[in-house]
Amino acid sequence: MLLVGLLGMGLGWQGGMRRLHGFYDIQPAVRMMLYGLILGSFLALAIDKLIFWPSWELANGGGGSLESWPGLLVSLFIANLSSLVVMFLLSRRSVRLNKSAPTTGWALGLMLGAMVAVRLGFELLRLHGLTVTVAVSIAILVVFMPQMEAVICSGQGSRGQRGERWLSLFWATAWRFIGTMFLIAALLAPIWWIFLIPPLLIGRARAEKVWLFDSLTPEALRRYRRVLAQSGTRAEVFEKRQRRWQSTVSSESE
Repeated sequence: MLLVGLLGMGLGWQGGMRRLHGFYDIQPAVRMMLYGLILGSFLALAIDKLIFWPSWELANGGGGSLESWPGLLVSLFIANLSSLVVMFLLSRRSVRLNKSAPTTGWALGLMLGAMVAVRLGFELLRLHGLTVTVAVSIAILVVFMPQMEAVICSGQGSRGQRGERWLSLFWATAWRFIGTMFLIAALLAPIWWIFLIPPLLIGRARAEKVWLFDSLTPEALRRYRRVLAQSGTRAEVFEKRQRRWQSTVSSESE
């Protein structure tokens, strides 16, 4: 399960982080993954013992009673506490000086989500065994969870870098709470995955187009745009040469 979780984390890296390779400071991002390993282990344990298992028992008992309210308060507390710790890590002096909070947050979130996916995936296997439904749920989980946390942490880092720390804390807590509750619902009833994937795609697009670029200094952003323009020019030249070569070959064959 650990290797599967790391695979999901690797897939999450193949987004905006790969496109920005060479234009941001990668050392804080790699270092933050070590923090994510430790924090993610505690977060996975808390979600498993305090949210997943009580929800499982409540669902088996019929659900819908007043017993669900303490579970919601516990979930909100865990979401707020984890968001506070993330805000503390992303507001450290070394991160602020390098202006790397969004990319560092993305790396931190990938590891956080990977650890949660490993723990919950193991619980699914222990409860149901290896079935087709469980295999599909685990596959979605290991891809979804790292990217959900990466999007939330990246947005939190971007807003915090702009000086909106309390606003970033509010939105991170809200989205982490909502995402966790829907995630537990999807693990109990896989049909809920339909409601989770579209918001993730929207959030990932926002992170790749806006938040991650906040990690670039003005000079790095100019160099990035220059590289894109040069690559576009090279692509046009290559297409013209290819069309010219094809026309030459066709004329010679005639």
